[in-house]
Amino acid sequence: MSKWSIVGGLCWVLAGVIILFQIVGNMIKESYDWEMMTLVDTLDGKYLNWIDKVTVPYVGQALDYIVTMPLYLLLLVLGGICFLFSIFYKGR
Repeated sequence: MSKWSIVGGLCWVLAGVIILFQIVGNMIKESYDWEMMTLVDTLDGKYLNWIDKVTVPYVGQALDYIVTMPLYLLLLVLGGICFLFSIFYKGR
């Protein structure tokens, strides 16, 4: 196993843990509201202020989308990208 496949597997396991906690948390509560956890929720605002200063419009919009997308979805995509890297860089 390469380092890329280990990182991809860990990303997928973390995404599964987040989804599992959401399911268990919703089973405990009376109202079944899916709470989307994002990077904005987990990181302090001072670490994300640089995104507003990006001068290229499409790059700023893409970064805004990435930090506001659900964390489990971000981890699933990141894990998939890491698995693709492990396929292409197998011998290196």
